[in-house]
Amino acid sequence: MRPTASLDTRCYQAALYLYPPAFRREYSREIVRVFDEARHETQLANPSGGLWAFRARMSADLAIAIVGQWLRSGWPSIVVISMLYPLIAATAAASLWRRVPFVLSPGTSDADVIALELLAAVVLVVIATTIILTLWFTRPLYRRPA
Repeated sequence: MRPTASLDTRCYQAALYLYPPAFRREYSREIVRVFDEARHETQLANPSGGLWAFRARMSADLAIAIVGQWLRSGWPSIVVISMLYPLIAATAAASLWRRVPFVLSPGTSDADVIALELLAAVVLVVIATTIILTLWFTRPLYRRPA
């Protein structure tokens, strides 16, 4: 890479932080070098307007590559699986709740407040279970050699 990087190259380097960390550590220097060389060649070949087409192509390629690398890392599937379990559990609890009659004691003044508290408790259980399962499933990812 040349000593003074262009604004395009610096923006591209900043965009590389959207990649998963392991991929970024391994390939970022090479990716930036190839980008800088391609940009320089495009600028020499078509100095008037070729850079805008190059920027558009590279932006689209960057977006596709970032999504692909995150999917390959496994994190999206881990989060989906971690969220699916508590949602299924909450759905099962709600279906059982409908079958059991909900009767408040005579001293209770506001049924809506109690129902709201129960709903908040279910939401907190779903969030906590999602966090716990995500951490549980990602343990092997943290122990992998870099």
